Amino acid sequence: MQDMDEDGRMKSNDSTNEMEMKLLEFQVNEEHVFLLGEQGNLLANADFHETSPGVFDIYHTVVLPELRGQGIASKLVAKTVDEIHRRGGTVTASCTYAKAWLERHKG
Repeated sequence: MQDMDEDGRMKSNDSTNEMEMKLLEFQVNEEHVFLLGEQGNLLANADFHETSPGVFDIYHTVVLPELRGQGIASKLVAKTVDEIHRRGGTVTASCTYAKAWLERHKG
């Protein structure tokens, strides 16, 4: 039987859950924002590209199934939006999750 945390969620003994508990440090490269595990394994990523000058489309987001439901996808999209704005761009989304996130967080 698995242990339960303070919120009644099951705790996992694997290292990806331990990683999730640490401060999330997303990394950024040309067209990706991503989160790596302690062994360098990909835990989550968002992909975006410039569709026209200054306009960037977030077209794909993914979080490992065992990390879903913990707010990582929201933080991932927020970091991606911040990165696009840092570059002086505006954000669009063809990814359904990112599109819904933008609707919830506009204004």
